[in-house]
Amino acid sequence: MHRLLVALAALAAASPAFAQSLRTGEVYSSIAAQPITAPNPVLGADGRVHLAYELYVTNPSKLFVTLDKVEAVDGGGHALSSLEGEGLRAMLTDYAGSGRTLPPGGTAAVFLDVPFARETKLPDRVFARVTATRQEAGPDGKPVPMPPNAPLPGTFSFIGAETAIGRPAVVIAPPLRGKGWVAINGCCDALTSHRGAIMAINGRLRVPERFAIDFVQLDAGDRLFTGDVHKLESYAYYGVPVHAVADGVVVNLYDATDAQVPGGDAKGITPENIGGNMLVIDMGGGNFAFYAHMQRGSLKVKLGDKVRTGDVIGLLGNTGNTNAPHLHFHVMDGPSPLDANGLPYAFTRFEGQGVANPAGADFFEKPVPADIDRTRIAGPRQDALPLNNEVVDFGDGK
Repeated sequence: MHRLLVALAALAAASPAFAQSLRTGEVYSSIAAQPITAPNPVLGADGRVHLAYELYVTNPSKLFVTLDKVEAVDGGGHALSSLEGEGLRAMLTDYAGSGRTLPPGGTAAVFLDVPFARETKLPDRVFARVTATRQEAGPDGKPVPMPPNAPLPGTFSFIGAETAIGRPAVVIAPPLRGKGWVAINGCCDALTSHRGAIMAINGRLRVPERFAIDFVQLDAGDRLFTGDVHKLESYAYYGVPVHAVADGVVVNLYDATDAQVPGGDAKGITPENIGGNMLVIDMGGGNFAFYAHMQRGSLKVKLGDKVRTGDVIGLLGNTGNTNAPHLHFHVMDGPSPLDANGLPYAFTRFEGQGVANPAGADFFEKPVPADIDRTRIAGPRQDALPLNNEVVDFGDGK
Protein backbone atom coordinates (compact mmCIF):
# COMPACT_ATOMS: atom_id res chain seq x y z
CA MET A 1 0.00 0.00 0.00
CA HIS A 2 2.87 2.32 0.88
CA ARG A 3 4.52 1.78 -2.53
CA LEU A 4 1.17 2.46 -4.25
CA LEU A 5 0.79 5.83 -2.52
CA VAL A 6 4.34 6.79 -3.55
CA ALA A 7 3.56 5.84 -7.14
CA LEU A 8 0.40 7.93 -7.18
CA ALA A 9 2.26 10.93 -5.77
CA ALA A 10 4.94 10.58 -8.45
CA LEU A 11 2.28 10.37 -11.16
CA ALA A 12 0.59 13.53 -9.91
CA ALA A 13 3.93 15.38 -9.89
CA ALA A 14 4.69 14.26 -13.43
CA SER A 15 1.21 15.08 -14.80
CA PRO A 16 -0.03 18.57 -13.80
CA ALA A 17 -3.55 17.80 -15.09
CA PHE A 18 -4.04 15.27 -12.29
CA ALA A 19 -3.13 17.88 -9.68
CA GLN A 20 -5.52 20.53 -10.97
CA SER A 21 -8.28 21.01 -8.40
CA LEU A 22 -10.61 23.08 -10.59
CA ARG A 23 -10.82 22.47 -14.31
CA THR A 24 -11.88 24.89 -17.04
CA GLY A 25 -15.48 25.95 -16.50
CA GLU A 26 -15.46 25.13 -12.78
CA VAL A 27 -15.79 28.05 -10.38
CA TYR A 28 -15.45 28.07 -6.60
CA SER A 29 -18.81 29.77 -6.07
CA SER A 30 -19.21 29.86 -2.26
CA ILE A 31 -22.97 29.56 -2.83
CA ALA A 32 -25.19 26.82 -4.24
CA ALA A 33 -28.19 27.52 -6.49
CA GLN A 34 -30.78 25.06 -7.72
CA PRO A 35 -34.30 25.23 -9.16
CA ILE A 36 -37.07 23.96 -6.89
CA THR A 37 -38.93 22.42 -9.84
CA ALA A 38 -38.60 22.43 -13.61
CA PRO A 39 -40.48 25.35 -15.21
CA ASN A 40 -43.61 24.70 -17.26
CA PRO A 41 -44.35 27.03 -20.20
CA VAL A 42 -47.62 28.96 -20.42
CA LEU A 43 -48.93 31.51 -22.91
CA GLY A 44 -49.72 34.71 -21.04
CA ALA A 45 -52.32 37.29 -21.97
CA ASP A 46 -49.45 39.52 -23.14
CA GLY A 47 -48.86 37.16 -26.07
CA ARG A 48 -45.59 35.81 -24.66
CA VAL A 49 -44.74 32.34 -23.38
CA HIS A 50 -43.60 32.50 -19.75
CA LEU A 51 -41.33 30.20 -17.76
CA ALA A 52 -41.91 31.07 -14.10
CA TYR A 53 -39.73 29.25 -11.59
CA GLU A 54 -37.49 29.77 -8.57
CA LEU A 55 -33.81 29.42 -7.72
CA TYR A 56 -33.15 28.42 -4.13
CA VAL A 57 -29.78 29.86 -3.13
CA THR A 58 -27.80 28.75 -0.06
CA ASN A 59 -24.52 30.01 1.37
CA PRO A 60 -22.62 27.17 3.12
CA SER A 61 -19.45 29.27 3.41
CA LYS A 62 -18.18 31.54 6.19
CA LEU A 63 -18.17 34.51 3.80
CA PHE A 64 -20.83 37.07 2.96
CA VAL A 65 -22.04 36.77 -0.65
CA THR A 66 -23.97 39.53 -2.46
CA LEU A 67 -25.98 38.54 -5.53
CA ASP A 68 -25.21 41.13 -8.21
CA LYS A 69 -26.91 39.63 -11.25
CA VAL A 70 -28.96 36.52 -12.05
CA GLU A 71 -29.58 35.57 -15.67
CA ALA A 72 -31.46 32.71 -17.26
CA VAL A 73 -29.35 31.41 -20.14
CA ASP A 74 -29.61 28.71 -22.76
CA GLY A 75 -27.09 25.94 -23.36
CA GLY A 76 -24.89 28.31 -25.36
CA GLY A 77 -24.76 30.86 -22.57
CA HIS A 78 -27.03 33.34 -24.34
CA ALA A 79 -29.06 35.44 -21.90
CA LEU A 80 -32.83 34.84 -21.96
CA SER A 81 -33.72 37.12 -19.05
CA SER A 82 -31.81 39.14 -16.48
CA LEU A 83 -32.27 40.53 -12.98
CA GLU A 84 -29.81 42.88 -11.28
CA GLY A 85 -29.71 45.72 -8.78
CA GLU A 86 -33.10 46.83 -7.52
CA GLY A 87 -34.84 44.65 -10.10
CA LEU A 88 -33.18 41.61 -8.56
CA ARG A 89 -34.00 42.78 -5.05
CA ALA A 90 -37.68 43.09 -6.00
CA MET A 91 -37.77 39.45 -7.13
CA LEU A 92 -35.81 38.00 -4.22
CA THR A 93 -36.78 36.77 -0.78
CA ASP A 94 -33.92 36.65 1.72
CA TYR A 95 -34.53 34.34 4.66
CA ALA A 96 -31.42 35.42 6.56
CA GLY A 97 -29.58 38.48 5.37
CA SER A 98 -30.00 41.99 4.12
CA GLY A 99 -31.36 42.56 0.65
CA ARG A 100 -29.19 40.75 -1.88
CA THR A 101 -26.47 39.82 0.64
CA LEU A 102 -26.45 36.30 2.09
CA PRO A 103 -24.58 35.95 5.39
CA PRO A 104 -22.75 32.75 6.30
CA GLY A 105 -25.39 30.03 6.38
CA GLY A 106 -27.96 32.34 4.74
CA THR A 107 -30.56 31.37 2.14
CA ALA A 108 -32.61 33.22 -0.45
CA ALA A 109 -35.01 32.52 -3.29
CA VAL A 110 -34.84 34.27 -6.64
CA PHE A 111 -38.08 34.30 -8.61
CA LEU A 112 -37.49 34.12 -12.34
CA ASP A 113 -39.85 34.91 -15.19
CA VAL A 114 -38.32 34.00 -18.54
CA PRO A 115 -40.50 35.27 -21.41
CA PHE A 116 -40.35 34.19 -25.05
CA ALA A 117 -42.08 35.41 -28.17
CA ARG A 118 -45.00 33.12 -28.94
CA GLU A 119 -43.38 31.70 -32.10
CA THR A 120 -39.98 31.03 -30.50
CA LYS A 121 -38.80 27.45 -30.18
CA LEU A 122 -38.01 26.94 -26.53
CA PRO A 123 -34.60 25.56 -25.55
CA ASP A 124 -34.44 22.03 -24.24
CA ARG A 125 -32.82 23.17 -21.00
CA VAL A 126 -32.32 26.41 -19.10
CA PHE A 127 -29.40 27.38 -16.85
CA ALA A 128 -28.69 30.25 -14.47
CA ARG A 129 -25.67 32.52 -14.73
CA VAL A 130 -25.02 34.07 -11.33
CA THR A 131 -22.66 36.97 -10.78
CA ALA A 132 -21.87 37.72 -7.15
CA THR A 133 -19.38 39.40 -4.79
CA ARG A 134 -17.69 37.77 -1.79
CA GLN A 135 -16.80 39.61 1.41
CA GLU A 136 -15.04 38.48 4.56
CA ALA A 137 -16.40 38.94 8.05
CA GLY A 138 -14.60 41.76 9.86
CA PRO A 139 -13.73 41.84 13.58
CA ASP A 140 -17.25 43.09 14.34
CA GLY A 141 -18.81 40.28 12.26
CA LYS A 142 -19.88 42.66 9.51
CA PRO A 143 -18.83 42.23 5.87
CA VAL A 144 -15.59 43.82 4.64
CA PRO A 145 -13.97 43.57 1.18
CA MET A 146 -11.79 40.58 0.39
CA PRO A 147 -8.09 41.43 0.88
CA PRO A 148 -6.00 41.82 -2.31
CA ASN A 149 -3.95 38.73 -1.52
CA ALA A 150 -6.98 36.50 -0.81
CA PRO A 151 -6.95 33.11 -2.60
CA LEU A 152 -10.49 33.76 -3.84
CA PRO A 153 -11.45 36.75 -6.03
CA GLY A 154 -14.06 39.12 -4.66
CA THR A 155 -16.32 39.04 -7.71
CA PHE A 156 -17.11 35.83 -9.55
CA SER A 157 -19.59 34.37 -12.04
CA PHE A 158 -20.71 30.83 -12.72
CA ILE A 159 -23.27 28.94 -14.80
CA GLY A 160 -25.30 26.21 -13.13
CA ALA A 161 -28.79 25.38 -11.84
CA GLU A 162 -29.54 23.37 -14.95
CA THR A 163 -33.17 22.38 -15.48
CA ALA A 164 -35.25 20.76 -18.18
CA ILE A 165 -38.46 22.45 -19.31
CA GLY A 166 -41.66 20.74 -18.20
CA ARG A 167 -44.86 20.01 -20.03
CA PRO A 168 -47.04 22.85 -21.39
CA ALA A 169 -49.95 24.35 -19.48
CA VAL A 170 -53.27 22.53 -19.32
CA VAL A 171 -56.08 24.34 -21.16
CA ILE A 172 -59.29 24.64 -19.14
CA ALA A 173 -62.57 26.55 -19.04
CA PRO A 174 -62.86 29.60 -16.74
CA PRO A 175 -64.20 28.92 -13.22
CA LEU A 176 -66.40 32.03 -13.27
CA ARG A 177 -68.84 33.82 -15.55
CA GLY A 178 -69.47 37.47 -16.29
CA LYS A 179 -67.47 40.69 -16.63
CA GLY A 180 -64.97 42.66 -14.60
CA TRP A 181 -62.98 39.93 -12.88
CA VAL A 182 -59.57 41.08 -11.60
CA ALA A 183 -56.68 38.59 -11.41
CA ILE A 184 -55.27 39.70 -8.05
CA ASN A 185 -51.88 38.26 -6.98
CA GLY A 186 -51.38 36.67 -10.38
CA CYS A 187 -48.29 35.61 -12.28
CA CYS A 188 -45.54 36.26 -13.30
CA ASP A 189 -43.21 39.27 -13.06
CA ALA A 190 -44.02 40.56 -9.56
CA LEU A 191 -43.36 39.02 -6.16
CA THR A 192 -46.90 38.61 -4.81
CA SER A 193 -48.22 36.68 -1.82
CA HIS A 194 -48.88 33.78 -4.20
CA ARG A 195 -45.71 33.89 -6.29
CA GLY A 196 -43.47 34.10 -3.23
CA ALA A 197 -45.17 31.41 -1.16
CA ILE A 198 -42.39 28.82 -0.79
CA MET A 199 -43.11 26.40 2.03
CA ALA A 200 -41.66 23.20 3.44
CA ILE A 201 -43.95 20.16 3.78
CA ASN A 202 -42.49 16.92 5.15
CA GLY A 203 -39.02 18.31 4.58
CA ARG A 204 -39.56 19.17 0.90
CA LEU A 205 -39.79 22.64 -0.63
CA ARG A 206 -43.13 23.34 -2.28
CA VAL A 207 -44.44 26.29 -4.33
CA PRO A 208 -48.16 25.48 -4.58
CA GLU A 209 -49.44 28.96 -5.49
CA ARG A 210 -46.96 29.78 -8.25
CA PHE A 211 -49.79 30.48 -10.74
CA ALA A 212 -52.65 31.11 -8.30
CA ILE A 213 -55.17 33.91 -8.84
CA ASP A 214 -57.52 35.62 -6.39
CA PHE A 215 -60.54 36.58 -8.49
CA VAL A 216 -62.60 39.60 -7.36
CA GLN A 217 -65.27 41.26 -9.48
CA LEU A 218 -65.79 44.95 -10.22
CA ASP A 219 -69.28 46.33 -10.83
CA ALA A 220 -70.35 48.49 -13.78
CA GLY A 221 -68.74 51.46 -12.04
CA ASP A 222 -65.43 49.58 -11.53
CA ARG A 223 -66.06 49.35 -7.79
CA LEU A 224 -65.37 46.26 -5.70
CA PHE A 225 -68.14 47.04 -3.23
CA THR A 226 -70.73 49.66 -2.32
CA GLY A 227 -71.78 50.45 1.22
CA ASP A 228 -70.08 49.13 4.36
CA VAL A 229 -66.72 47.44 3.62
CA HIS A 230 -67.34 45.04 6.55
CA LYS A 231 -70.66 43.65 5.27
CA LEU A 232 -70.76 40.73 2.85
CA GLU A 233 -73.88 42.10 1.16
CA SER A 234 -71.83 45.12 0.03
CA TYR A 235 -70.06 42.86 -2.49
CA ALA A 236 -72.43 42.20 -5.39
CA TYR A 237 -70.46 39.15 -6.55
CA TYR A 238 -70.59 37.39 -3.17
CA GLY A 239 -72.35 34.07 -3.69
CA VAL A 240 -72.02 33.85 -7.49
CA PRO A 241 -71.73 30.31 -8.92
CA VAL A 242 -68.32 28.67 -9.27
CA HIS A 243 -67.90 26.20 -12.14
CA ALA A 244 -65.87 23.09 -12.87
CA VAL A 245 -63.06 24.01 -15.28
CA ALA A 246 -62.80 20.49 -16.69
CA ASP A 247 -64.19 17.00 -16.42
CA GLY A 248 -62.83 15.22 -13.37
CA VAL A 249 -63.30 13.60 -9.97
CA VAL A 250 -63.56 15.32 -6.59
CA VAL A 251 -60.59 14.07 -4.53
CA ASN A 252 -60.40 16.57 -1.65
CA LEU A 253 -63.08 18.58 0.09
CA TYR A 254 -63.58 20.73 3.19
CA ASP A 255 -66.82 22.43 4.28
CA ALA A 256 -66.66 23.29 7.97
CA THR A 257 -65.77 26.96 8.45
CA ASP A 258 -67.89 30.09 8.62
CA ALA A 259 -67.46 33.34 6.74
CA GLN A 260 -64.87 35.90 7.78
CA VAL A 261 -65.80 39.56 8.26
CA PRO A 262 -64.49 41.40 5.17
CA GLY A 263 -62.23 44.41 5.49
CA GLY A 264 -60.30 43.03 8.47
CA ASP A 265 -57.88 40.35 9.54
CA ALA A 266 -58.93 36.72 9.18
CA LYS A 267 -59.60 34.92 12.48
CA GLY A 268 -59.06 31.33 13.62
CA ILE A 269 -56.75 30.27 10.79
CA THR A 270 -54.96 26.91 10.99
CA PRO A 271 -53.04 24.94 8.34
CA GLU A 272 -56.12 22.74 7.98
CA ASN A 273 -58.62 25.53 7.24
CA ILE A 274 -56.43 28.16 5.61
CA GLY A 275 -58.20 27.64 2.27
CA GLY A 276 -61.61 27.93 3.89
CA ASN A 277 -64.30 25.74 2.39
CA MET A 278 -62.67 24.22 -0.64
CA LEU A 279 -62.50 21.35 -3.05
CA VAL A 280 -59.97 19.74 -5.37
CA ILE A 281 -60.82 18.13 -8.70
CA ASP A 282 -58.51 15.60 -10.34
CA MET A 283 -58.59 16.57 -14.03
CA GLY A 284 -56.24 13.77 -15.11
CA GLY A 285 -52.75 14.01 -16.58
CA GLY A 286 -51.31 15.01 -13.21
CA ASN A 287 -53.37 18.23 -13.04
CA PHE A 288 -55.53 19.06 -10.00
CA ALA A 289 -57.82 22.12 -9.82
CA PHE A 290 -58.08 23.84 -6.43
CA TYR A 291 -60.99 26.13 -5.46
CA ALA A 292 -60.81 27.96 -2.12
CA HIS A 293 -62.76 30.32 0.20
CA MET A 294 -66.22 29.09 -0.87
CA GLN A 295 -69.43 29.58 1.10
CA ARG A 296 -70.13 27.08 3.84
CA GLY A 297 -72.85 24.63 2.83
CA SER A 298 -72.72 25.70 -0.82
CA LEU A 299 -70.64 22.83 -2.20
CA LYS A 300 -72.72 20.85 -4.68
CA VAL A 301 -70.50 17.76 -4.73
CA LYS A 302 -68.98 15.20 -2.38
CA LEU A 303 -65.80 13.14 -2.40
CA GLY A 304 -65.67 10.74 -5.33
CA ASP A 305 -68.24 12.61 -7.42
CA LYS A 306 -67.58 13.01 -11.13
CA VAL A 307 -68.05 16.50 -12.55
CA ARG A 308 -68.35 17.81 -16.08
CA THR A 309 -66.93 21.03 -17.48
CA GLY A 310 -69.21 23.94 -16.56
CA ASP A 311 -71.02 22.22 -13.68
CA VAL A 312 -71.79 24.51 -10.74
CA ILE A 313 -69.73 23.09 -7.87
CA GLY A 314 -70.39 25.75 -5.21
CA LEU A 315 -70.71 29.46 -4.46
CA LEU A 316 -68.01 32.13 -4.08
CA GLY A 317 -67.48 33.00 -0.43
CA ASN A 318 -65.21 34.58 2.15
CA THR A 319 -63.96 31.71 4.32
CA GLY A 320 -60.46 30.83 5.49
CA ASN A 321 -57.51 33.18 5.11
CA THR A 322 -59.29 36.07 3.37
CA ASN A 323 -60.25 39.69 3.96
CA ALA A 324 -62.65 40.15 1.04
CA PRO A 325 -64.91 37.79 -0.91
CA HIS A 326 -63.00 36.11 -3.70
CA LEU A 327 -62.30 32.83 -5.44
CA HIS A 328 -58.76 31.56 -5.02
CA PHE A 329 -58.01 29.26 -7.96
CA HIS A 330 -54.95 27.38 -9.05
CA VAL A 331 -53.79 24.14 -10.67
CA MET A 332 -51.27 21.88 -8.92
CA ASP A 333 -49.53 18.53 -9.32
CA GLY A 334 -51.24 16.72 -6.42
CA PRO A 335 -54.48 16.62 -4.40
CA SER A 336 -53.17 18.45 -1.30
CA PRO A 337 -53.36 22.26 -1.63
CA LEU A 338 -50.13 22.84 0.33
CA ASP A 339 -48.18 19.64 -0.39
CA ALA A 340 -47.98 20.31 -4.12
CA ASN A 341 -46.28 22.46 -6.72
CA GLY A 342 -48.27 24.91 -8.76
CA LEU A 343 -48.70 24.25 -12.48
CA PRO A 344 -49.64 26.78 -15.16
CA TYR A 345 -53.01 26.73 -16.87
CA ALA A 346 -54.65 28.57 -19.71
CA PHE A 347 -58.31 29.52 -20.08
CA THR A 348 -60.01 28.67 -23.36
CA ARG A 349 -61.12 32.28 -23.90
CA PHE A 350 -61.59 35.63 -22.21
CA GLU A 351 -61.56 39.32 -23.07
CA GLY A 352 -58.86 41.53 -21.56
CA GLN A 353 -60.07 44.93 -20.34
CA GLY A 354 -56.79 46.40 -19.12
CA VAL A 355 -54.73 46.18 -15.93
CA ALA A 356 -55.68 47.53 -12.51
CA ASN A 357 -53.04 49.76 -10.93
CA PRO A 358 -51.81 47.98 -7.78
CA ALA A 359 -50.78 51.35 -6.31
CA GLY A 360 -54.38 52.49 -6.60
CA ALA A 361 -55.56 49.84 -4.13
CA ASP A 362 -58.01 52.16 -2.37
CA PHE A 363 -60.80 50.29 -4.14
CA PHE A 364 -60.20 47.45 -1.65
CA GLU A 365 -60.78 49.79 1.28
CA LYS A 366 -63.22 52.37 -0.08
CA PRO A 367 -66.20 52.18 -2.47
CA VAL A 368 -64.28 53.96 -5.22
CA PRO A 369 -63.53 52.94 -8.82
CA ALA A 370 -60.37 50.96 -9.48
CA ASP A 371 -57.66 52.73 -11.46
CA ILE A 372 -57.46 50.69 -14.67
CA ASP A 373 -55.03 51.17 -17.54
CA ARG A 374 -57.27 50.25 -20.48
CA THR A 375 -54.37 50.30 -22.95
CA ARG A 376 -52.58 47.27 -21.44
CA ILE A 377 -53.36 43.65 -22.36
CA ALA A 378 -56.69 44.50 -23.92
CA GLY A 379 -58.71 42.42 -26.36
CA PRO A 380 -59.78 38.80 -26.87
CA ARG A 381 -57.49 36.01 -25.73
CA GLN A 382 -57.58 32.28 -26.39
CA ASP A 383 -55.79 29.49 -24.51
CA ALA A 384 -53.94 31.99 -22.34
CA LEU A 385 -53.33 32.83 -18.67
CA PRO A 386 -54.58 36.17 -17.25
CA LEU A 387 -51.62 38.03 -15.79
CA ASN A 388 -51.20 39.91 -12.52
CA ASN A 389 -53.94 42.50 -11.86
CA GLU A 390 -55.44 42.02 -15.32
CA VAL A 391 -59.16 42.79 -15.65
CA VAL A 392 -60.93 40.14 -17.72
CA ASP A 393 -64.42 39.37 -18.95
CA PHE A 394 -65.48 35.75 -19.04
CA GLY A 395 -68.34 34.61 -21.22
CA ASP A 396 -71.68 33.30 -20.02
CA GLY A 397 -70.65 29.71 -20.72
CA LYS A 398 -73.00 29.23 -23.64
